[in-house]
Amino acid sequence: MHKVDPIQIMLSDIFDKVFYKMAQSTTKCPDCDGDGCYEAEYPRPQNFDRDVGYLDTRRVECEWCSGTGLLEDEE
Repeated sequence: MHKVDPIQIMLSDIFDKVFYKMAQSTTKCPDCDGDGCYEAEYPRPQNFDRDVGYLDTRRVECEWCSGTGLLEDEE
């Protein structure tokens, strides 16, 4: 007869909840459009090498989704 291991059942349930349920209950981040990063402007001030200051851009990790591009749905 086959023995039932309660720890294996518990771990299997946790695995299913973490990996399968999260995949179904996530949406694309509206702040970065699911990219995980966005272009942010930052000032480059005038200095000895530059006559005038200007705005430059750089890629920044999205703060809302922590760079994953996905947000968990509220249940």
